[in-house]
Amino acid sequence: MSKPTKPHIEALPKELIIHISDFLPTADLNNYAQASHTFHRLLNKPLYRRNVIRNNGSALVWAVTRDQKGTAIAAIDAGADILTITDADPDIKGCTLLMLAAYHGSTSILELLLDNDDINPNSRDRKYIRPPLTWAVVRNHRAVVRTLLKDDRVDVNLQDKNGNTPLHFAVDRKRPEIIALLLGSGRADPRVGNRQGGTAVSRAARWSDADTELLLGTHLRLILDGDDSEEHCQHVFFYAAITGQLEIVKYLVSFFADKLDPNGGSQGHGRGAFSNAVDRDHTEVVRYLLSWDKTNPNLRDTWQHQTPLFVAAKNGQNEMVEVLVQSDRVDLDLPDVHGTSPLGVASETAHERVVKSLVMGQRRADPNARDKYGQTPLVKASLMGYIEIINVLLDTKGIDPTLADSDGLTPLDVAKENGHTQVADRLQEYIDSLGNAS
Repeated sequence: MSKPTKPHIEALPKELIIHISDFLPTADLNNYAQASHTFHRLLNKPLYRRNVIRNNGSALVWAVTRDQKGTAIAAIDAGADILTITDADPDIKGCTLLMLAAYHGSTSILELLLDNDDINPNSRDRKYIRPPLTWAVVRNHRAVVRTLLKDDRVDVNLQDKNGNTPLHFAVDRKRPEIIALLLGSGRADPRVGNRQGGTAVSRAARWSDADTELLLGTHLRLILDGDDSEEHCQHVFFYAAITGQLEIVKYLVSFFADKLDPNGGSQGHGRGAFSNAVDRDHTEVVRYLLSWDKTNPNLRDTWQHQTPLFVAAKNGQNEMVEVLVQSDRVDLDLPDVHGTSPLGVASETAHERVVKSLVMGQRRADPNARDKYGQTPLVKASLMGYIEIINVLLDTKGIDPTLADSDGLTPLDVAKENGHTQVADRLQEYIDSLGNAS
């Protein structure tokens, strides 16, 4: 007679299995649920209900951070609260599940949550006070940004604790595709400033390689739509000029000239749109603004009293210097606070082509202009031992190689004192030639 077989647990009534599951440890319950399809069907829901009761719906939080839509649905069906506020992620505190989904790029979970009318897509975390859209921008989750922008409830211009909007962050993180998404939605306002007053375009303009055309184009549309206040027009004009957007500059000057100041709208030290355009080497913008009688091309900054020409000469901006020298409106000799002329600073910084532009064209700078120490350009070049500059200056009409500085030292004295033998020999040769000529 064969031994009776032990009944397999699967042979038990379903109601009894479910009842027994209430007394099993969670780990055992999970193992049983994975042991067979039958147990999975029977125990999956009890497992999620237990998670809701004993672990505050941690399964839902797990699913949100990993974009596991099936798990999320099962957890929600078991009673998990979609309005949960969690500190599950160490980087953000007090965030909603929607924010957590945006942070982790969980697009399918995001769509699932947004389908619920009780979800607030503009909730902000406790630490940075940033909404989900901002976190999506910061984390470069473009699909999440697209999904959030489809929801009319999303405030695209919501600011964080520093006043920065999603557009600010898209600009700061150099995310051109997201900038296009935000502006393309027609809801992102580039006029919004942060706590320091910085707009998206002013922050973009900090980088020489910034693509500001789309931002400025949006500003221009707002001007045409009615926001043509003097402040707004000047803001757009200033940043168009200093980022080299010539067509926008031309348009604004053509239609809003009375609201613009090429000498103002400065970033500090009294340097306006024209001065900054020179500094940033936007020659076509500078050439155009020189043709506008409202532009003062000789405006000095309030710190070092440097003119745009002085700055260009100091920086060795060859083409820019040529453009400025060609304009009759530009004073070639205005000195800085130390009395140094543009030619003087170009001579002491060895910008040979700049020196040539200043002394060899139809308009010529004073080759003997002295600074407050009595130093001429020739003295400065001799001090540094720049033989190429010496040669250019000595070929200049009206140069006087015998002029001494405040200490009574001539260029020849300075060259000898500093051991620049080649320069000293060249100066002596030139001086001797003057004596022979007389």
